[in-house]
Amino acid sequence: MKVFRSLVLVFLVGQVFGEEKDLLAGRGFRPVEGWRGVEKVAALEGVTELLAAGNGRVMVNVLKKGEKAPYLFSREEFGDVRVEMEFMIPRGSNSGVYVMGRYEVQILDSWGRDQVGSGDLGGIYQRYDREKKKRSEGSRPKVNAARRPGQWQTMEIVFRAPVFDQGGKKLRDATFEEVKVNGKVVQSGASTSGPTTSAPLEGEVSRGPLSIQGDHGPIAIRKLVVTPLPSLEEMRLRELEGYWAEVSRAVREGDFDGYRATCDPQGILVSGIKGESYLLSKALKRWKKEFDDTRTGERKSWVDFRFSHRYGDGDTAHEAGIFRYAFEQGEKKAVEFVEFEALLRKREGRWVIVMEYQKDLADESEWEKLKG
Repeated sequence: MKVFRSLVLVFLVGQVFGEEKDLLAGRGFRPVEGWRGVEKVAALEGVTELLAAGNGRVMVNVLKKGEKAPYLFSREEFGDVRVEMEFMIPRGSNSGVYVMGRYEVQILDSWGRDQVGSGDLGGIYQRYDREKKKRSEGSRPKVNAARRPGQWQTMEIVFRAPVFDQGGKKLRDATFEEVKVNGKVVQSGASTSGPTTSAPLEGEVSRGPLSIQGDHGPIAIRKLVVTPLPSLEEMRLRELEGYWAEVSRAVREGDFDGYRATCDPQGILVSGIKGESYLLSKALKRWKKEFDDTRTGERKSWVDFRFSHRYGDGDTAHEAGIFRYAFEQGEKKAVEFVEFEALLRKREGRWVIVMEYQKDLADESEWEKLKG
């Protein structure tokens, strides 16, 4: 295998989750009056009331409409998170989940409504402009997934916190990547440019507590689990680390079919060393024998990578650095260091290489400078 080798991998995207935080276990919430843990709860028919009994882990705020409890806040603060919740509300009740204490997913008795808006169950509540004295933004649920009042319901939220640069300038709005109610997707990629109406906390930051609205009506919660997520940038870099690890494996094992399958069909190889540019498919035909020799044991091959910069977003990547390629075959041995740049994109959820630019030969001292 010579220097003009494509560095390719298909990496199937997936989310890596942190440790689950069960907020109903132990000291998950800040101390507050008006909320209590009960063993059993039920909704009374036809009225906005809950009936509760015993002491347990089901959190309840108030039992009757008109009674009020303060907002419930988690002790821990979160950025990007997944929230899993099971709740019950009686007829006509109203509450909400405020991610970071600022961005509300509405909880409302929306059972039986033919038309729903941002103020219905699963809606992203509107913002209120105090200067203009008008509401704006908000996102209505895609479907009305509400169950009858008095039944237990589920909500799943995948949330991305706003992103700021080092100077505090906002680069990306808070986004509800996905919200499900009772297993149905009600929001997908819904962003909000700031805190929604009635948010207990103001301003925008990168982390904040999970909050439950307690002053608009009775609600019971029997599950509330928060799982921190890696940021989109952390996920992207983890995927790309997997990308290059798979390249190393394919070269080491002589996996030609897997290697070829990772190429974009129109991928291009550019060699600054030779002053050439051509399709990767042409290069692969030349390299097949080296892969076959590696697979049968006649040849040993290795490649690894170090990077000087890694730019991109969720669907594209520009990777630059040095790769080290080594082989042994009979009496022949060689180690080569090559400065390279690679353009990658996701195709059907998988990373593939679009262009590789092998800029110039490097040396071991330059390779060592990228160690980190």
